[in-house]
Amino acid sequence: MNIDKFYAQQRKYNQSLTVDPNLDNYKLIARKYLSLHVKLSTLANETKCFKYWIDANKNIKKNIVFDKYIECLSHILTIGLDSNYTGISEITVKPNDYCLSDQFLNLYVDINDLIMSSSKDHYETLLEDFISLGISLSLSEQQIEDLFFNDFYNKIAL
Repeated sequence: MNIDKFYAQQRKYNQSLTVDPNLDNYKLIARKYLSLHVKLSTLANETKCFKYWIDANKNIKKNIVFDKYIECLSHILTIGLDSNYTGISEITVKPNDYCLSDQFLNLYVDINDLIMSSSKDHYETLLEDFISLGISLSLSEQQIEDLFFNDFYNKIAL
């Protein structure tokens, strides 16, 4: 999957944001990682993949799941832009044999690895694992692209 155009769109969106000038660089980065954790948790919550009890009301609203997925992708791209990891132009997309809950847990590990030892390799692993999650959520590369460029940015522009 070509990721360059995603970076370009995310960069354009990020330039429209007003960042709190009272935050030093450390606090800004820490909040962006915390924000990613929160957004990922919200996505996991929408999938209901964490439930280990029988739930008669396990209706999953795919459109909400897809919106939350794209919000997370936006946060991941922002972290990549901030860390100057934009040299990654191609992401290898692989289906994953893990269940959704394992994939989410792996993503938390990926995020923590990136926080503890920031590197392009850790970032690329996070991005690959996140795109793989999208496939597990029944999204194709084209659907991810369409949602990101059409739906997501049209919603936030309103």
